[in-house]
Amino acid sequence: MRFSSTMLFIEALTICLFLTPLMRWVGTRLGIVDQPDAYRKFHAGVIPRCGGVAIYISFLVPVFIFLFFIKKESLLATSHHYQVWVIVIGGGIAMLMGLADDIWNIRVRWKILFQVIAATVAYSGNLRIDNLSNPFGSAIELGLFSYPATLLWFFVCMNAINIFDGLDGLAAGVSLFVTFTLLGVSLTFGNDTGVFISACLSGAILGFLVYNFSPASIFMGDSGSMFIGFGIAALGLVSSYKAETATALLIPIIALFLPFFDLISAALRRWSKFLPLTMPDGKHLHHVMISKGLSTRRTVVYLYIVCIVLCGAALIIVFSRGSATATIVFIIAGVFIVGNHFLKVVDINEIRRRITHDRLRHQWNKEHLAPLIKATDQVKACENLEDAWRYCVVAFKNLELSSASINVFENAEWNSLREWEYNESYISENQKSSDSSTPWTWTLECPIELTNETRLIVMKLKGKNDSSEIRSIMPLLNDLAAGMSEKNGFYKHA
Repeated sequence: MRFSSTMLFIEALTICLFLTPLMRWVGTRLGIVDQPDAYRKFHAGVIPRCGGVAIYISFLVPVFIFLFFIKKESLLATSHHYQVWVIVIGGGIAMLMGLADDIWNIRVRWKILFQVIAATVAYSGNLRIDNLSNPFGSAIELGLFSYPATLLWFFVCMNAINIFDGLDGLAAGVSLFVTFTLLGVSLTFGNDTGVFISACLSGAILGFLVYNFSPASIFMGDSGSMFIGFGIAALGLVSSYKAETATALLIPIIALFLPFFDLISAALRRWSKFLPLTMPDGKHLHHVMISKGLSTRRTVVYLYIVCIVLCGAALIIVFSRGSATATIVFIIAGVFIVGNHFLKVVDINEIRRRITHDRLRHQWNKEHLAPLIKATDQVKACENLEDAWRYCVVAFKNLELSSASINVFENAEWNSLREWEYNESYISENQKSSDSSTPWTWTLECPIELTNETRLIVMKLKGKNDSSEIRSIMPLLNDLAAGMSEKNGFYKHA
């Protein structure tokens, strides 16, 4: 199989070397290009971004040649031949979805849908996670959780490569090293299917990298990052098929740790700042390194070195049969924690502030929203306005509102039916510690009842809660007002 794998690698490499310039021309003619923005994209000029099509075709052609003309009997007779077709089909779905995004910038929900479809194709072809590696003991069997774990694995791999594709040659180079590592794992365990896929994929990536390394003349785009991410995710499962159970999935995780770290860091960073997780930013690992004064090419080379070290660590786990797993995991975790301390890719203080905010938000909801919901139910059970208003006042005090009133508009003028005003004795300890001169910042008028065209009854509320609290209480205050309107008899003689 080694001779065949070398030929497959050369075929994929040669095809991609000739096909990539063609796709560069096609991308330019069709307008499938990437514009620099001086924020996250630092390249000079307009560059085509459809290199993923060249990578996929360069992978596909050697696969077909090998299956149908060279080793048809030997490979198709194996028990895992269908996995090759699963990778071809699932990878094609991922590539086409990425290409659609490159052309039309499709919505996130559609990206997720097609990623799930591609991962489901892989799962149906027996490319699945049945257990989780545990460096400190026996593997954890997943059972019914195998399917969601498999979806998560493919989803993370595809998006990790996608989000790491931020500098010329970065994602392609890192993917190449990871693929070479998985090729070595497959050779070690005599996994012919893994060798077959690794050779085709690595050859295609290397052929593309010739044109993608700084200064790049073409980008892989989402079509490339999605296909490569899917291919590496599938290859990680295939190549480690005969590995020790406790280290099988850990091998590709360590090899891919650099893109994984960047993906997790981006998610934590956006979550801590109350930003959508899909919102791009200029704070990725490579952006931070450039902000420290490194050139684009030097940044890429340094990250290559880190990736090579991680891939070497993954191979050490393979050759040690798992005996060095715990030590390597601790070393890698320590190095990345120290590195983050200096680079500040993830600001720990911001994460602490977000956790504190969420904890206080939960406490505020528990102390204020629950009594408001209770008052709404009590009001609906009342038979007269006086009792209903008394329950409302309890809720108003608890919310530390400024004032509340029920007003009726009739005969072209407003009259008050019930009134309540803020009193210093109602204020909580937290409120006392704040600036008492802060003005009331919002007013809410909830229509209660329109008895005819000339008579309108309204509940008017004032408060100074912050914006997040207002969003929480506004719907509930409207529910309270609606409860006041359910007893028409309240206002017959008002």
